[in-house]
Order: sequence, then C-alpha cells, then structure tokens
Amino acid sequence: MKKIFSALVLSLVLTTSAYAEHEKQNYNSQKPVSCMNMQQMLAIVDGKFNEKPWFTADGVSAATDGIQFIKTQIIVAVNLETKTFSIVEVISPEIVCIIGGGKNFGFTSPPSQKTNVSWEK
Repeated sequence: MKKIFSALVLSLVLTTSAYAEHEKQNYNSQKPVSCMNMQQMLAIVDGKFNEKPWFTADGVSAATDGIQFIKTQIIVAVNLETKTFSIVEVISPEIVCIIGGGKNFGFTSPPSQKTNVSWEK
C-alpha cells in the first residue's frame, strides 16, 4: 500500500510540475491549414464564398525552425451578405494559406467611454 501511495504522490508532483512549466513558456503550436497557390485560394475564397478583401496587414510568422520570423501579408476577406469570412496568410505567390475562417462575421463597436484597460504593458 505504501508503494502505491508513493507512486501516486510522485505522479501528482510530476504532473503538477510539468503543467506549471508549460504555463511559463511560449511555444509554437501546430494546426492543419490549407496551403495552395494564389489562384487556388482565390477560387475558394472569392469563387466559392464570394468573400472580398476587407483589410490587409503586414504580418510576421514563425519560420519552420521556430526561432526565426518571416514577413507575410495577412488578408481578412468577408462576405457581408452571408457573414462568412476567411483569414489568409500570403507567404509568397506560390504559398498562400487559409489559416482560419467561419461565419457570423460582425463588427465590434468602439467603447462608448474610455477605460483604463490597455493591450500594452
């Protein structure tokens, strides 16, 4: 019985320690994304869903080594009638990835009064 109790306590301590370390570090996550060339992406985003570029931005993405960063172009395309959207990352004309999308697109309104909350530290 003492061995079982010791093993249980040890596993609890090791699990708690690993969980605490995970919270302290940033890490790169991997998720499946659909990558293709520009024409193929346009056939889906514009051709199938009739979504048009709503805004673009200069992006930064982690390189495959997880250490360096590469410059990208981010595009959010929206269909205001159907409320669908796609988030596209252009790495090069030959590598364009749809990194997210969905439905029920909506605009947020700016706060009606100032708050003391800031996204910056």
